[in-house]
Amino acid sequence: MYTIKHASKQVGISPATIRAWERRYAIVSPTRTEGGYRVYDEGDVNALRSMKELINQGWTARLAADEVGKRAISGQVLPIASNEGFSSDGKKVGSDLPSQLIEAAARMDAARIGTVLDQLFSLGSFEVVMDSHLFPALHELGDAWSDGRVSVAGEHLASNAVMRRLAVAYEAAAAFGHGPRIVLGLAPNSRHEIGLLAFAVAARRHGMNTDYLGADLPVEDWLRVVEDRRPSAVVLALPTSPDVEATARVITALRAQRPELVVAVGGAAQEQAPDDAVRLGNDILSGVGTLAHAIGG
Repeated sequence: MYTIKHASKQVGISPATIRAWERRYAIVSPTRTEGGYRVYDEGDVNALRSMKELINQGWTARLAADEVGKRAISGQVLPIASNEGFSSDGKKVGSDLPSQLIEAAARMDAARIGTVLDQLFSLGSFEVVMDSHLFPALHELGDAWSDGRVSVAGEHLASNAVMRRLAVAYEAAAAFGHGPRIVLGLAPNSRHEIGLLAFAVAARRHGMNTDYLGADLPVEDWLRVVEDRRPSAVVLALPTSPDVEATARVITALRAQRPELVVAVGGAAQEQAPDDAVRLGNDILSGVGTLAHAIGG
């Protein structure tokens, strides 16, 4: 998902041009965040890129827009970049981006971090980018922090930039979420939420009606929300072993309140969750499928 600023960087045209093409030729239909900002998906960016390339080949804007529309109808719009692509020198596309993210974080270079994230999110669908590119990059960033190559401040700068991107993607996916209600959050004192927010985005993109509660939610608040919202399922993140005890308390309390409720867990420590919790696995796309199956969706 891209803001108009990020889309313009990806395509190489100005935000004003994007607005003009949208208004005059309707080649893209961005969603709007609650704040009214445009958000573009991969298909929009590819349509804009196709139109730009046709114009560069000498087509008029009107004819180029008509051609992009025809290609969209016939499924011939330029394909989204694949995570399996390779550059001319044989390197896998995007393989050097984790090191670039680490370098930018080490230098506290917020602008460069933003550019690297733009490049990462251009490599495929949201789910492919998260599972195949961004999660591994963040793991490498964590290793760099652990061995002293990146400061705490640098790690936080990069992580918060990712969280902002995910927040935009979450709002943009709201239009798709009309299915079963899912409540997502973390247990008391559990604060590593990037993975859970990414899962919430993917769940929305696949039709689930999500309530994202974020980090460090007290047990009594979990019970109150589940009673008020009556979700089909609850999803908790279990990112580290120290989060296991508090997560187990939340699950036990939820089971006592609503025995039939589907309770699912994801994250690196999910195998340490109570036995009756649904394990979502280690990638968000299959995890969404597992959750849908568990609730009968």
